[in-house]
Amino acid sequence: MLNRIVGKEIRNSLSSYKCSITRVLTTLELIVGKEMRHNLFSYKFSIITILTTILILVSIFIMYLDYCLARENYEILRSSTYAIPLTSEGISEATPVVIPPTPLSIFAKGLDENLCRSYERGFGGGVSVNSNRQSVNNLFKLFTVPDLLYVIKVILSLCAMLFSFDIVSGEKETGTLRQSLSNSLKRPILIIGKWIGGFTSFILPFFVAVLLGTAFVTLKPTVDMSPQNWAKLGLFLLSSVIYLSVFFSLGLLISCLTHQSSLSLVISLFVWTILVFVIPNLGNILARQLVRIPTVQQLDLRREQIQIRKGIEVNRPQTTMYERMEALERFNSENEMLGEDYRNRFNRLVTISKNITRISPAAAFTFQATDIMGTGMLEERKLKRAVRQYMHSEANSPAFSYQRSSFREVLGRGGLSNCLILILFNVLFFTGAYVAFLRYDAR
Repeated sequence: MLNRIVGKEIRNSLSSYKCSITRVLTTLELIVGKEMRHNLFSYKFSIITILTTILILVSIFIMYLDYCLARENYEILRSSTYAIPLTSEGISEATPVVIPPTPLSIFAKGLDENLCRSYERGFGGGVSVNSNRQSVNNLFKLFTVPDLLYVIKVILSLCAMLFSFDIVSGEKETGTLRQSLSNSLKRPILIIGKWIGGFTSFILPFFVAVLLGTAFVTLKPTVDMSPQNWAKLGLFLLSSVIYLSVFFSLGLLISCLTHQSSLSLVISLFVWTILVFVIPNLGNILARQLVRIPTVQQLDLRREQIQIRKGIEVNRPQTTMYERMEALERFNSENEMLGEDYRNRFNRLVTISKNITRISPAAAFTFQATDIMGTGMLEERKLKRAVRQYMHSEANSPAFSYQRSSFREVLGRGGLSNCLILILFNVLFFTGAYVAFLRYDAR
């Protein structure tokens, strides 16, 4: 008897629980649908859709032309590289090596121009760029590279905040928020539904424009997208969605902390400027103050001093062959130590700069995107290691070959650490908006 009573109570509780969940989901669906319908017919949605589509398609087209120029430059450099003879002692120190550009640079160029330059053995056993073999494309030295990464990082992040800055404060001004809450509508359901409906409305034009641009590029015979590249592109787009949701949540938070949409707009623009421009630049300046690194001119001057002292000591008439060999070894070791010290300082500078600037979502997204697409600092460091190994290899070595980091390597070396930072920002801003909305005065 007792078991039957307990079983009946459990079934009743489960049935009541299912009904509650169904009601919540139904209410949430209605709020999301209402929010999307409101946004789809608003002037704000029309303007952002047109702006997003034009910017993304123009960006992809321009970067496709840049990729074609980079391919032509690579063919020129590769042919000239093979024409350089080897010395009797093995590979000549002046022999450069070069790798082809990646088609992913169309979406996130990053450091791909540096990666695709010709490299040669540099001072202190390091790797330097052959100054006589620079890229033929100098257009973006005068202007910012208009790749998809830049469009998302700067333009679309601003659009995300402009899309959400008046979600709450604007409805308070029109009186619709008070009307919605007067119908026994729960605040948690309302704020969650507004976020889902608003962000879905905002992100739809982005996916449509990216799909059109990607289809245009991949249909071109000059662009060869491997399965690895498709996987990287997918992860890049996922990171872009998370990044844009950070600024959408931030705009929602500001809207929940203000009672006038005009004030919310001013604060949103100010905060966006700080996060996208000020913090990354100040972080780099602060890192240079913490890590002193010699300039290129200072490094060249020290190298010339070492070369002068080496020439004087080695070419003395009274110097024996043994003393000359000993002097050469000592000066080569000094060169190596100077180059190693410079590389260690530079790597430490990069690490500190990244750690400081990652308090900005824009910087974290830049590091994340370029590392995923194989155009970031990690890829550059890996390439220079490969070039150094090739330069120090034995004579008659095969032609230099290099494979960019695979999708698994990107994930294995902490490629998602910056993505976790973006997720943390997202949770922080949305939680703040959620708590602020629960206490928001809708009157």
